[in-house]
Amino acid sequence: MSKQSPSQAALGIRRGDRVWVWAVRVWWAALPFSAGPILADGLHHTAFAWRSTASLGAWVIWALVLMGSLIVHPATLLLTRMALSAAVAALLWAGMTDAAWIDAGLMAAITAGIAAIALSAPVGHVYVNGISYGSEVRLLLRPPVVLLLAPIPAAAFLGVAGFVGGPLLLSAQHWTLGAVAMPLGLVLAVISIRSLYALTQRWLVFVSAGVVLHDHLAIQDPLLLHRKVVASFCPAQQGTNAVDLTQGAAGLILQVSAKQQIALSPAKRPHRFGAKKQPQISNTQAEALLVAPSRPGMAVALARQRLLD
Repeated sequence: MSKQSPSQAALGIRRGDRVWVWAVRVWWAALPFSAGPILADGLHHTAFAWRSTASLGAWVIWALVLMGSLIVHPATLLLTRMALSAAVAALLWAGMTDAAWIDAGLMAAITAGIAAIALSAPVGHVYVNGISYGSEVRLLLRPPVVLLLAPIPAAAFLGVAGFVGGPLLLSAQHWTLGAVAMPLGLVLAVISIRSLYALTQRWLVFVSAGVVLHDHLAIQDPLLLHRKVVASFCPAQQGTNAVDLTQGAAGLILQVSAKQQIALSPAKRPHRFGAKKQPQISNTQAEALLVAPSRPGMAVALARQRLLD
């Protein structure tokens, strides 16, 4: 008999998912001992004020992320992912400023592997379902490929650099630049982090009444498809005429077909400066939808269990 608790089983959280989550937590907890000496060597030749500010900031960030990683919530998922990516960048920087570049490169590679685990669907599933109610199961939707190519990495960079850039510039006695970077960096960081956090709010939610599409990029309001309305839930076939709500996500696409017309309210597109204004579509009708959950196999299994039984 499985030792997995009923609550975890109800949320679709498997034992392997928890193992990956704890791998991320343990590696982050061990960073001061594994990566700390490398970062200290990288800071050794810097000015005292800059070195002290960077060290204090690193300890504060480490402690906050360590505590946050123990809380399963979309916000702490984002915090952990951004912190691990920043740790990789810091180790690469230390390798370029110190003779022990091989050790720094190896540690950066391992940390990058852990960061990849933190970015994986199983880890995301555990953290997102930390805010689930009752028996509902939330599956993250995969982000559009166009956002993965540049906007998401750029937002992550601004989110970290915006917070640490100002204090580091001031500690290096770049008073004017630091005074400007402090408020401007905070504003850019808040905007970037809010944008990244919004991507963790895109879900396919299985509830007792059916399935809910919660995606601000595709539709204006969450869409409930009652279980009595769902005709099929399966991988999409090539050439389907279903309405595409995947926003250009890569990977396996699923098709949800209904027994009747589905009323949709497409999300409003921001007007680009200099472009001809296009009329907004207020609503549309569809008999089938295309969605891109992060765990399509689990989505199909949940649909068969909860919608099509």
